[in-house]
Amino acid sequence: MVVRFLRDETAEAATEDASTLNELPAPPRQVLDRHGARVLDPATAVAGAGRPAPRTTVYRPGVFLIPQKYLRDEQTLAAINDVLARIGVHATPSGRDGGKDARHEHLDELPVRALLRVREDADPVAVDCWKALQLLRSAASGERPVLDPDMVARIAPEHLLFTTPVFGGVPWETSGLGGTPWETSGFGAGSSYGRTRGANRIPVTLAAAPPYRSEEPAHRRPVIAVLDTGIGPHPWFGLADRSAPPPAGAGLAVAPGIQAAILQGELDSGTTLPTQLLSDYWDAPTTGQPLIGDVDTDTGHGLFIAGIIRQACPEADTLAIRVVHSDGVAYEADVLLALHLLADRVRAAQADNRPEDMVDVVSLSLGYYEENPVDVAYTGLFGVAVAELLGLGVLVVAAAGNDATTRRFYPAAFADQPLGGGSGPQVISVGALNPDVTTSKALFSNEGPWVRCWATGAGVVSTYPTDVCGTAAADHEVPGFGRSSFDPDDYSAGFAVWDGTSFAAPLAAAELGKALLQSGDLATVDRETVVKRAWTALGSL
Repeated sequence: MVVRFLRDETAEAATEDASTLNELPAPPRQVLDRHGARVLDPATAVAGAGRPAPRTTVYRPGVFLIPQKYLRDEQTLAAINDVLARIGVHATPSGRDGGKDARHEHLDELPVRALLRVREDADPVAVDCWKALQLLRSAASGERPVLDPDMVARIAPEHLLFTTPVFGGVPWETSGLGGTPWETSGFGAGSSYGRTRGANRIPVTLAAAPPYRSEEPAHRRPVIAVLDTGIGPHPWFGLADRSAPPPAGAGLAVAPGIQAAILQGELDSGTTLPTQLLSDYWDAPTTGQPLIGDVDTDTGHGLFIAGIIRQACPEADTLAIRVVHSDGVAYEADVLLALHLLADRVRAAQADNRPEDMVDVVSLSLGYYEENPVDVAYTGLFGVAVAELLGLGVLVVAAAGNDATTRRFYPAAFADQPLGGGSGPQVISVGALNPDVTTSKALFSNEGPWVRCWATGAGVVSTYPTDVCGTAAADHEVPGFGRSSFDPDDYSAGFAVWDGTSFAAPLAAAELGKALLQSGDLATVDRETVVKRAWTALGSL
């Protein structure tokens, strides 16, 4: 497999095509309903005076995100609700005790959900955070703003984020709905990336032993945090079933504290809008449609990524945090919470000299398209969370997306936007290459000047949960002879082949892990040393 990091002077020069900025696949209605979301339509979306029409994005209309330091302030919340009263709604902090959760009080910048409700004294209205945000932004503009402009600038919709494998790895491609550029251009099911049943992954066998991993390393192992669909059983990681977490030394670990915080946030917001719960770190259920029984589009996605890291950097440890549902959807607040808590963990490890709690690289195979036509350094609240990690010297790797567009896909598109001085390297955005000797770019991969690395992301073979078996069956069987075609939904052999920038990103993260191992003793974890080590590792590639 190939990983090619680009320097600023060699960055690809492709630019955004303004004519296609809104030509993106739209999720089907059942996916939107499942997650309490809608598509922001530039043709019908409200906009304040003098403001440009937004671009397409997917968001949850019943909630917006705001740093909790503002939501805790009763006067600030009252001022917000005075403005929202004009359209008959009011904002209520989610969570126990009015949103005042002592577990995270020290994280002032942590984005929390504010739930939008219809006022008891108002006529029936459609609750839409986009309309509410435009009203708040208008109230914060002009010569005599009613609201603090800096505060309002930090309020954002809660986007749905999507993972990035093509042909079944994003929700709207399931069941043959299509809509991606290569499908509408005549490639469709005949594309070399298409394989079986509308999904591009298929089960395979691998006649190879697990990559060698030392039992007692001389130095601390690099830790790569993967925010994805979680984990499943596989012998490479000492997981025979789902009865217990990965054993010590398996190369795969989980974060129960962060996982519990994500679940609590979903429980709190689920009181007013449809919310799917991520109950723990296990990638389950296998199917979101039990009456059909097909394996969900992204089941196994996180374990597949863990297997890529195991193959490319066996000495690294993968820290798996589940933020993605098995249909490929993640809630922005869940991802931001995980990022902030990871930063909090790293900060404490550096301050208290606890190398065992360090995280060296964060790998993100998910993202969204920003609705603001003017790309800014702090899009939504993602820039703050990412900058916090970069400031601590954590390397952040993000997939560039699979919509064959030059439109900026966040967080990968932060790669060419400064998020603060004195920190480690910027976000490393990764596009996908085909598995050929010419290392051609994969047809599905996004690209642009903000893509700073290219890695193999098509025809990738990696680990897959051994207990996954859907309702699809062999399409031909010879009774009495034990002969049949292979079952495209039976993954008991433990491996699959899959395509997507989702798999190029962890390959790049693994290369960084190897570079970190070569850059010096990882036991020293003070911030200055970690930042210097991150720059040295990237500079060596």
